[in-house]
Amino acid sequence: MKALKICAAVLRGVLVALCVALCAYNIYVLVQRYAFGNQMPTVFGFAGAEVVTGSMDDDSGDDDIEVGDFVITRAQDEYAVGDVVTFYHAQDDIYITHRVVAVNGTTYTIRGDYPANSASDIVPLENIVGKVVLVIGGAGGVLEFFRSPTGLLVVIAAGVLIWLISDIVSDLIDRRKEKDEESED
Repeated sequence: MKALKICAAVLRGVLVALCVALCAYNIYVLVQRYAFGNQMPTVFGFAGAEVVTGSMDDDSGDDDIEVGDFVITRAQDEYAVGDVVTFYHAQDDIYITHRVVAVNGTTYTIRGDYPANSASDIVPLENIVGKVVLVIGGAGGVLEFFRSPTGLLVVIAAGVLIWLISDIVSDLIDRRKEKDEESED
C-alpha cells in the first residue's frame, strides 16, 4: 500500500513537471510567433516542424524525409554539402527543409531530393534555422498538435484526470485499510 502511494506521488510530480514544461514552452512559442513574428522559434538552438511536402522523399529509402514526419533541427555556425537544413524562404514566406548542394562562403545552394526538384535556392546563412538532427517518422501531426494551445489543454486535462483518479484510488485503498483494521479489532 505504501509503495502505491509513493508511485502516485511520483506520478503526480512527473505530471506537474511535464505540464509546467509544456506550458512554458507553448507560451514561449506563442510569444515568439505572435509578438515577434518568428514562425519557427528555437529553444537552446533547437527547432521542430512537421513536414508537409514530399520534396525530400526520393524513394531511395536511405534518408528520406516524408510527408507527416517531424524534423528537429539544430542551429550551426556553418553547414556542409550534404547537410539537410531547414531555412526561411523569404520570397514565399515559408520554411523549407532541403539539402545543401553547394557552399559559397556564407551562402548555400539548397535543393530538395525529389527528382522533380531541379530548381535550387541560394540561401544566406542567416536564413538557415538549422541542420536536421532527428527525423521522427510519421509523428508530425501528433507533435504539432501537442505544441498547439489545444494540445496543451488536452495534456493538462489528462494530467488533472490522472491526478484525480490516483486520488480516488488512494482514498479507496485508505478506506479499505481502515475497514480491515476495524474488522480485526
